[in-house]
Amino acid sequence: MGAREPFYSTGNELQPAECLTEGAGAMRFFPMIKCYFSGLLLSVIPMLSACGETPEAGKPTPAKAENKGWTVSDWSEWKQQDTGPEAKVKVVPSVDESKPVAGREPLSGEAKKAGVLLLGRGEPFAIVKYEGKQPLLVDQYEISWEAMRMEGNDFFASLTFPVGAPEKCATFVTGGWGGWTTGVSSIQHQFANENETTGSMAFEPGRWYAFSLQVNTECLRATIDGKEQFKVSLKGKTIDMHPSEIRKSMPLGFASYSTQGAIRNVRVRPLKPGELVPPIAPE
Repeated sequence: MGAREPFYSTGNELQPAECLTEGAGAMRFFPMIKCYFSGLLLSVIPMLSACGETPEAGKPTPAKAENKGWTVSDWSEWKQQDTGPEAKVKVVPSVDESKPVAGREPLSGEAKKAGVLLLGRGEPFAIVKYEGKQPLLVDQYEISWEAMRMEGNDFFASLTFPVGAPEKCATFVTGGWGGWTTGVSSIQHQFANENETTGSMAFEPGRWYAFSLQVNTECLRATIDGKEQFKVSLKGKTIDMHPSEIRKSMPLGFASYSTQGAIRNVRVRPLKPGELVPPIAPE
């Protein structure tokens, strides 16, 4: 037989070329086969490890990216919508309470950096809409904020929010219909003053109130100053917006109605599995 070129298994200690120097005929052939398959096996094992069959010990599995929520730190991402020349919107460093509430949780650094958004007394609306870089959550989320009625007697910090999709929205009304009414517009084509979320609350001017709203496609739950205002099932129900200029706040925004309001400390977070479930219907 003529001379053979040596061959090597990439990255392995076994060198089949050395086996070709043994004996002649069959005595040369069988060691060659043995060395070839030994080298092939050692080449395949790292490939299996790379595919996850036998992970290399000591190397942690990379963690999946997770949305942990966010706090508004820049009000410039909330764009004023055109609702008339009197709808003035501005940001100030802070607004003090006329009657401070004891034990209030201090603001985070991000909330202090953002300052306070002031919604002017529009004719009738003053509206801002979120157009920032943070992901828009449409299901299984909570949004919380603090708000103050400064002047006027209607809603001062109503939140428009998505339910399952950006184009499917409703509004959590904060002190509408004369200044007292809370609730969601609209469920089953009924406004906040006429559906199962309807509530009533006296909002003192110059006082900060803490609002929170939890949302998924089956349930809504809201609190004011930690007290539950409503928890309603959405199964089989229609969600839509009030047919007015407040639609300009879709899919996420704040609005006031002929009233000056202040908003601060806006936070968004995803809900944990099972955190929000519909109430059990009575039999």
